[in-house]
Amino acid sequence: MAVLALKQVEKQQDASILQARLQKETSEVKNPYKGKVIEFMVSEDMETIADLDYPARVRFEKWLPDHTDSAAYRHYLVSFDRIKQYSVSKEIHIAADGKPVRPNYENTILFLLYHPNPDIRAMFRKATKKHELAWDFTRAVPEKLKRQIFDILHYALENDTAFETRRKHLLGLRELYDFCADEKIDDIEQMELAQEQQFKGLDSERLKPYNRVGIISFCRKALFMQTEKINWNAHVWYMERFQIHPERLDAASPVSSISFTEVTHKKNRELLKKYIRYGLGITNLSVSVIRGEHSAIRNFLNDICQDENEDVCSVTPAQMDDYFKKQRQRSVQAETYNKNVMCIQHFFNFLKVRQYIERIPFDAECCLKKIIPRHLDRSVAQEAADEILEKLCCFPETIRIMYLHLWGVGLRISEVCTLKGNAYYIQGKDAWIQVYQIKMRTYKRIPIPDALYKLMKVYLKKHGVKADDYVFQNAKGGAYCKSTFRYNMLKYCELNNIQNGGYVFKSHDYRHPIATYFYDTGVPLQSIRDYLGHDYEEMTEQYIDYMPKKIEKASEEYFSRHSLAACMKRGEKTDG
Repeated sequence: MAVLALKQVEKQQDASILQARLQKETSEVKNPYKGKVIEFMVSEDMETIADLDYPARVRFEKWLPDHTDSAAYRHYLVSFDRIKQYSVSKEIHIAADGKPVRPNYENTILFLLYHPNPDIRAMFRKATKKHELAWDFTRAVPEKLKRQIFDILHYALENDTAFETRRKHLLGLRELYDFCADEKIDDIEQMELAQEQQFKGLDSERLKPYNRVGIISFCRKALFMQTEKINWNAHVWYMERFQIHPERLDAASPVSSISFTEVTHKKNRELLKKYIRYGLGITNLSVSVIRGEHSAIRNFLNDICQDENEDVCSVTPAQMDDYFKKQRQRSVQAETYNKNVMCIQHFFNFLKVRQYIERIPFDAECCLKKIIPRHLDRSVAQEAADEILEKLCCFPETIRIMYLHLWGVGLRISEVCTLKGNAYYIQGKDAWIQVYQIKMRTYKRIPIPDALYKLMKVYLKKHGVKADDYVFQNAKGGAYCKSTFRYNMLKYCELNNIQNGGYVFKSHDYRHPIATYFYDTGVPLQSIRDYLGHDYEEMTEQYIDYMPKKIEKASEEYFSRHSLAACMKRGEKTDG
């Protein structure tokens, strides 16, 4: 009995010493409820406040009912959190830029309220559902998956400034974490299309289906952008990661990503990845052209290889003949069809050079469709243009000014969207504009009305547009997107009842009346070609409305003057 009593005294003394040490350690934490936290720590034989963590918080929450009034539970939990946060703040590591260093991944539970970054802790200080702040990295799932979830989580925490966006991403990430664990998926970047569709179809009240699609895209991008080296094995590539020369990009219609998920045949998918990697890294092709080739080849691969045991390298000439026969029967324009044929040929050329195949199983020249030249009468009706100009004051300012560049100058919408602040200038007595031609990858100079020049000087000054800034900008300061412009034009044409609500705006149609006007006033075809930025005159002829009729009329006049009967009437000699 004496021994037991002695041990009890020693235990009490140890407890008193530990309690005194913990009180001293928490002396800078000013909270009236911290005594109960210290009492709990003593009961758990915790030597220091650094031992506090999320599992201890859970145990403390279960311990409280037997040791205090339920009305004060919340206060004691807040006190627990403040003590832990004080402990964490003493261990913060600061980077050279003055920001806290992202913690290393650990096989433990990460509780965001105890995160080393004080800014992240502050995000969740008022969170009501504290259990949603716990991220369990002790789960029996592949380490690669857990590390990916950890990296995506921090990408969201560091980049999502808006509360709702951050909340949506974190909820979606938690669902994706659970889904991958259940389906034994160990790599989010290599999720198959069927798995994505399965995730989309989950029965859950937390996320809507379209948000699930969005979270997968968000996660893929977060991982692709953060790796030390480019992960060429990823099923979706994000263009931001590549050092692509600006001349290869269309700022008005940017290609944000290239996806390979639609190609379900694994070997074909890997071959397509190699080809697109070659296009991005070795060639000087624009990204939009590369994406176009990717789309054509992707569709071809999905059509030609239905059996997993057969890949594109084993395709026979008979299969290719059958494929092109079916393609020719589709209602596809000859230009589009021929473009797809050439894309497929380029792909097979690549496979041959890389020695995946010995010979190309088709002759592209024999598969091409004959293109019959056709003239497109696509001019904007004068009545429609007049009505838009009359009601243009009802359109937003940016849309108004952009429209005037189409109507008055005949620029491509991509050229309007990518105009820079230094594009407008005076030379001699004339006003000029310098335009970057995305298709041609060159600049052109064309004259503009003085009224437009004066208007743009006011606009540039009003909006503080600098020389290298885009004149028309999106919300992030980049080039205005041409699809956004088209959407707004359609919207405001409908709101203003243009042509009784039946007018369908098409930006490219405004190049036709400009070309026609120049031709009617005697401007040489070569000059019109240079103005419009065409490669050849045949293309320019397609933009001049009524040109076929004019050519026909001129021919009739010529032959009426030079016919046999006309010559005889004039007494001229004829051959023979």
